Amino acid sequence: MSIPRRVQPELLDELPANDPRAIRARGDLQRVNRVMGALSLVLRALDRSVMAQPPRSIVELGSGDGTFLLRLARKRAACWPGVKITLLDRQLLVSPQTVQGFVSLGWKAEVITSDVFDWLAQPVVERIDLLLANLFIHHFSEERLSRLLQGIEARTGSFLACEPRRASLALIGSHLLGLIGCNAVTRHDAVLSVHAGFRAEELSALWPRREDWTLREWRAGLFSHCFLAAKAAR
Repeated sequence: MSIPRRVQPELLDELPANDPRAIRARGDLQRVNRVMGALSLVLRALDRSVMAQPPRSIVELGSGDGTFLLRLARKRAACWPGVKITLLDRQLLVSPQTVQGFVSLGWKAEVITSDVFDWLAQPVVERIDLLLANLFIHHFSEERLSRLLQGIEARTGSFLACEPRRASLALIGSHLLGLIGCNAVTRHDAVLSVHAGFRAEELSALWPRREDWTLREWRAGLFSHCFLAAKAAR
């Protein structure tokens, strides 16, 4: 079944950060990430990337509470020493304990509260080695997504996104999240996320200056869609 892409506002994006429903939903997202196997998918994608050396700087767009990137850091700190990470989100959700978790691994952590387009509009001082997005870029309509990818392309040498796959199986799964205890906000947003997700080579088609990049896009796991862009070596 072919599902047309449709982007609608999600409830979690509209709720205040301290709303009990939002707090519960952010906890739900950690469970959803585990069910989707997002960390394993991202780690495998990074292993197949064409980065010449371990990244020295990583930015996660739409980082939420930062715990996803902290889990990744725990897997990679031994072979990626001294990484500077930036957690970017519209809301300040990262706890001091999460920041300390990065510090204990020998990584430097910075938290930035900003709209992603405002951040991307700032002058590029130095290219970031790796930009990550996990369950984030599906929030944007095609016009805004195109703008987003243009800003990303100008700022990094590698970009990896792990997003919902727009497919029947993922849609069925989104309707079953109550079985793992997710609240009404998460259950509502999960269905919208699948409808706003990606398939085939939709992200590659929007990537600017494709001739300068190596692009890969693939079905990942049962419910996810991954996109990897790496700047071609000259």
